[in-house]
Amino acid sequence: MEKGRPKLRWVVILCVSMAVAGFGLNALGGKQDSITTKQLGADLISIDTLKKFGKLDYPVVQFEHDKHTKAVDGKCESCHTVTGTVVTPKFKRQEDTTAKEIKAIYHDNCIQCHTQTTSAGKKSGPGSEQCRTCHAGAVSDTRTSIVFDKSLHYRHASSKMVLPAPGERENCVKCHTKDKAEERNLSFAQDKEEAHAKCLSCHLDVAQNDQPTGPLECAGCHDATVRANFKYIAQTPRLDAGQKDFTLLVAKSTSPATTIKPALVNAVPFNHKLHEDKANNCSVCHHTASTNGVVACSQCHSVLGKEEGGFVSLEQAMHKVTAQSSCVGCHASKQQEPQCAGCHTFMGRTGQQTESSCAKCHVSLPAEAEYQTNANVKGDTAAMLMGARIKKDPEFNLEEIPDVIEIGVLSKEYEPSKFPHRKIVRSLYNGMKDNGMAAYFHSSPNAMCSGCHHNAPASATPDKCSSCHGLGGTPLSEAKPDLKTAYHQQCIGCHTNMGIEKPAATACAECHAVKK
Repeated sequence: MEKGRPKLRWVVILCVSMAVAGFGLNALGGKQDSITTKQLGADLISIDTLKKFGKLDYPVVQFEHDKHTKAVDGKCESCHTVTGTVVTPKFKRQEDTTAKEIKAIYHDNCIQCHTQTTSAGKKSGPGSEQCRTCHAGAVSDTRTSIVFDKSLHYRHASSKMVLPAPGERENCVKCHTKDKAEERNLSFAQDKEEAHAKCLSCHLDVAQNDQPTGPLECAGCHDATVRANFKYIAQTPRLDAGQKDFTLLVAKSTSPATTIKPALVNAVPFNHKLHEDKANNCSVCHHTASTNGVVACSQCHSVLGKEEGGFVSLEQAMHKVTAQSSCVGCHASKQQEPQCAGCHTFMGRTGQQTESSCAKCHVSLPAEAEYQTNANVKGDTAAMLMGARIKKDPEFNLEEIPDVIEIGVLSKEYEPSKFPHRKIVRSLYNGMKDNGMAAYFHSSPNAMCSGCHHNAPASATPDKCSSCHGLGGTPLSEAKPDLKTAYHQQCIGCHTNMGIEKPAATACAECHAVKK
C-alpha cells in the first residue's frame, strides 16, 4: 500500500494540474465549449465589423439577435439608436469610427449588460474572462434571404398603412426614396444595414398605430418555414418602371460603316412583358436593382466590359450558362426540368452551337443611331420582329415516324433491342407542347430529333449512330465513345435525368433479352 501511494499522489497532482490549466485557458479566452456543436436559427448575425480594418485577432462573433430582443423585452433602444421610429442598425453608435473605439463599444456594453443581468439573478451571457464563448467562429444556421417577390411588393404598394407622400398618387417613394417622376430611380438600399433600417423603421411606425405590421424579428423574414405562411397574391398588377412591352437589346456598334459594307448590329428583339410574367421580381434579370435601380443591361455591361458591371462584357452577361440572371443561364435552368432534362443534360456536354442557334434570338440590323437610342423605335421594331416569329408547336406526322426500331448491330450475348421509337417521340412531344419557350426553340423541322441524333444535321432520316461511333471497344475520341457506350450512355442517361424508374439501369434483359 505504501509503495502505491506515491504513484497515486502523482496521478492526483497531474489531474489537478490539468484542471488548473484548463481554467487558465478559459480565463485567458482559450479553448472552451463552442456553439459550433449546434445549428442556430434564422436570427444569427455574424459580427465582423472590424474586418475592414485588417485581420481579426479572434474569430467572428455569432450573435443570436432574436434571443437578445426577447431578453430586452423588444426594446430596440437597448442596443440601437432610435429616433422616433427610425432605428439605426449599428450597435450603440451612428457610424463606424476606429477599430479601437468600435471594439470598446462592443466589449463595454455587451459585458456590462451581461454582468447586470447576472447580478439580477437571471441567466445571462459570458463575462470578460470568457472570450471564446462569443468569439466562436463560423457555425451553421437556418437563415435564408427573403425574396421580395411581386406578391410582397403588391401587398406593400396597396397597403393603406403605407401612405403616399404629399401630392403623390402612389407610395413608391416610401421605399424607393430616390425615385422621381422626371428621373426614375427604383433603387432601394445600398447594403443590408440600410435595408434593415428602412424595413424595421416602417414596421415599427405601423405597429405604433396598433395596426398589423410586418416582422420585427429576424425569423419573420429569414426563416423559410415562417415565410411559407405568408399570404400570397397570385395575380398582381404589372410593376411600372416606365418600361416598354418590347425592346431591342443591342450593343453599340464598334465597326464603322464603309461604302462597300454597312455596319450591322446583332440585336435581340425582346418581349419584356412576357418575361415579366415569368419572373418573381425585377431582380431576376436586373440583378443589382436593389442598389442601382432598374437600368438597361448595357448601362453596366458594354462590349468590352466596364467597372460598373464588374468588367463583365455584354456578351458574357447575356450568355453565361451558370449565371441565373443571364438569358442563356435562365433558359438552361428550365432545361433541368424532367421533361427537358433527358435531351438537354446530355446535349449540354456534347452539343455544338451553330449559327442557327444564334439566329433564334439575334437578327442583323443596320447600325443606325435610333436603334440604339430611341426607345420608341426600338420598341416598335422589336414588336414587329417578334410578331413575325413562329410561335406554334413543331409539326410532324407521328404516323410517318418509325414505330419500333430493332437495334441489333451489337447483338452477341443478347437479342436485338426493340426500341419503341414512336412512343418515345410522342412522350417527348407531349411534355413540351404547351410550353411557349419550348415551342419556339423547337419550331424548326426535326429540331426535337436532335436530342438523340445530336451533332448531326437535322433530318427526317438521320445517319445511323455507327456513322460516328465505332463498333470496336476503342472510342474514336473523348467526345465520341464507342457504339456500345454511346447507346448505354444515351438511353440510361435519359431515363435517369427524366426520373424514369423502369427499366432500371441494371436490368439488362428488360431492353434486350438474353440469348438462349
